[in-house]
Amino acid sequence: MANITRNQIKRRVAKIVEQLEDLRCQLEDLQMEVDDEVENIEPYEGKDDLTEQQEERQEWLEDKSSTIADQIENLEELISNLEDITFE
Repeated sequence: MANITRNQIKRRVAKIVEQLEDLRCQLEDLQMEVDDEVENIEPYEGKDDLTEQQEERQEWLEDKSSTIADQIENLEELISNLEDITFE
């Protein structure tokens, strides 16, 4: 493999950071959609409480939202670490 210059590395790291930021935005959008879905679960007409199936779905969606939030946090840490790379 050919040697690459510092400027080439910087450009590649910047491109990776850009792609990771795009991915983070997509995950944030997905999390908002999941959270909206949780908020939209309501008891059936004429009922006061959610059914067991609705409660399970709500719990599952909340768990998925939490998982997405964890991945967003991981991406933010990765982006920060890449941005902190310096060449002396």
